[in-house]
Amino acid sequence: MMRKTFIFLVLSIFTASVFGQPPQNDKHEDFEIYKAKRVSYMTEKLQLTPDEAQKFWPLYNEFDKKRADCHWTRKRMEDEIRQQYDQLTEKDFKKMNSEIVQLYIQEANLLKEYNDKFLTVLPARKVILVGPTENEFRFQMIREYRQKRRDENKQ
Repeated sequence: MMRKTFIFLVLSIFTASVFGQPPQNDKHEDFEIYKAKRVSYMTEKLQLTPDEAQKFWPLYNEFDKKRADCHWTRKRMEDEIRQQYDQLTEKDFKKMNSEIVQLYIQEANLLKEYNDKFLTVLPARKVILVGPTENEFRFQMIREYRQKRRDENKQ
């Protein structure tokens, strides 16, 4: 059970890193389309009633933003490490390693905090499906993106 929870947490964090990216100016419209598709997909798969959706989505969006903020902070640190790798001391590596681990812990705490909040607006049988449904949606978006790229390359 602990292993499954850990795998779920790692997958959630990884997939958030893939699609939880803040939009760039030229990608803003695509990001908005992505978010609208996510709302539609998850609302349907979780079978949210209008009342449930009205309560759930503001909480989920708050959670998603905080999770993405953690991800981007960690990503910036990892980029900095790659860029300055040869100049960093053992002390620097230990400090940065500790900070990165703290960000993972912060993400895990967010997951726990918002799971508890989700349970106040949705039945547990729906809350337990939030993470797997997020992952299904992300994998579907990846497949669609890859297919679109293949189709473009054929032309």
